[in-house]
Amino acid sequence: MAVQKGDYNKIKYINLLMEEIHHMSDDIYESLMDENNVVLLDTIKQLRSLLSEVEKNHINDQQTH
Repeated sequence: MAVQKGDYNKIKYINLLMEEIHHMSDDIYESLMDENNVVLLDTIKQLRSLLSEVEKNHINDQQTH
């Protein structure tokens, strides 16, 4: 089911999630440009963790529907 206009909590969640992903991708870009492997690997680890959490939440949602 698509997100409805009045579903502000879900819209806020999606926007905050995408903002966090965007910031992480910016950090990855910058660390690649700066050749800063410490920051790069740390940011990749954080992004993987975030995406794993999102995946788990949505797998659980899919199983309950």
